[in-house]
Amino acid sequence: MNESVITFKNTNFAIKAEKCLLENNHKVCVMPLPNQISAGCGICLRVGETEVTPALNTLAGKQIEVMGCYSRIEKNGSFSYEETNRFS
Repeated sequence: MNESVITFKNTNFAIKAEKCLLENNHKVCVMPLPNQISAGCGICLRVGETEVTPALNTLAGKQIEVMGCYSRIEKNGSFSYEETNRFS
């Protein structure tokens, strides 16, 4: 399953975003910010690849600022992260 990771400026925004997405019936998972990603606070949100655009639209509609969006790619049992421009 392809997934995306959404990062935030601070933990407050991340928690607010999680609550907002759950209230709007999006599937979301909180996870620690991966070491490969330097932009953001200590936590981020993981969503399915097909869910990322609707999730970002929901956050924009609620004026919740996103710092970055990354594709989460599994290869040989580990993950790598590639920045996308979906939120700009």
